[in-house]
Amino acid sequence: MSAPDFLAQASTAVEKSMELFMEGRSLPLYRMMGYQLGWVDENGTPREANRPLRVRGALCLLAASAISGRFKDALRHAVAIELVHNYSQMHADVQEGNTERAGRGSVWWVWGPAQAINAGDGMHALARLAMFELSKDGVAPELVSDALQALDLAALDLCEGSYFDTVYQERVTILVDEYLQMTARASGALVGCATRLGAMAAGETGSSRLDALQKFGQKCGISMRLSSDLRAFWDGSDRSGPLQGRILAKKKTLPVIHALEKADVKTKRALGEIYAQRVLDPGDIEKVRGILEAAGSRAYTEQVIAKLNQEASAALADAGIGQPEADRLLEAAQFATRTSG
Repeated sequence: MSAPDFLAQASTAVEKSMELFMEGRSLPLYRMMGYQLGWVDENGTPREANRPLRVRGALCLLAASAISGRFKDALRHAVAIELVHNYSQMHADVQEGNTERAGRGSVWWVWGPAQAINAGDGMHALARLAMFELSKDGVAPELVSDALQALDLAALDLCEGSYFDTVYQERVTILVDEYLQMTARASGALVGCATRLGAMAAGETGSSRLDALQKFGQKCGISMRLSSDLRAFWDGSDRSGPLQGRILAKKKTLPVIHALEKADVKTKRALGEIYAQRVLDPGDIEKVRGILEAAGSRAYTEQVIAKLNQEASAALADAGIGQPEADRLLEAAQFATRTSG
């Protein structure tokens, strides 16, 4: 599935800025980071093919462009967002035992969990340093501080969401509302931060507009996670990678939680028996999928995603974003929902 041209162009701009920021760092630790980012193979040999779309960074740039008509002022913000996102992916792969990401071994599988944690923590530190470089562009110290605070709050939300995600892993009974609140932290916070930072980079200072753009991004981020919940069961092309790893690690998904909360007693018992096992295997996924289809949990999840998309559109209207710019942001977010998680 090809990205819209404007989204691909924004992603490319983020990629180039990331490469420039990381340039000259030669310690093997940075090779692990480059591997995670898709720039090199495990031996450090450069690669150009199959680089991921920098969706979150691109949304940051598009939010800036929607206000000022240009996105170059948001490039450092976008770099920081993408570095935080990738640090969280490295940690998630360790936590969930994902041996594969983007069609090749995950960082911890190649170098071990200890080094993957080191690389992830280092990438988080680099994200903060990328924000401090705003001062080189003449950005006032108080605005640098505001941007850094927004990034740190989002990173903390992400960690809180990961905490609850891990807690819920061993709990059979979780309410739909609890899961959605967790997802708002684990997946929505960083995308919401991306669109807020884009607006800040464009010179926006009004809290209501910043809040509306952050709400837009957060709703999109939640949709991205819920869409990946669906793909984990109903899109075979993704079930061999991190999405399957999430299920085998007994990380809960909205369709499963909906069935456990809303289905009849027989269905709940069948699902509960599967998730009560110490370890799941790939054959269990097919059993769960059949149960979820019968319980209407797939249709319910699709309805929640549709509602989130409507709320995202309403948030753009509240932010007073013009129609062409709003259409681009919505199209980018919808593409990300279909392809990211």
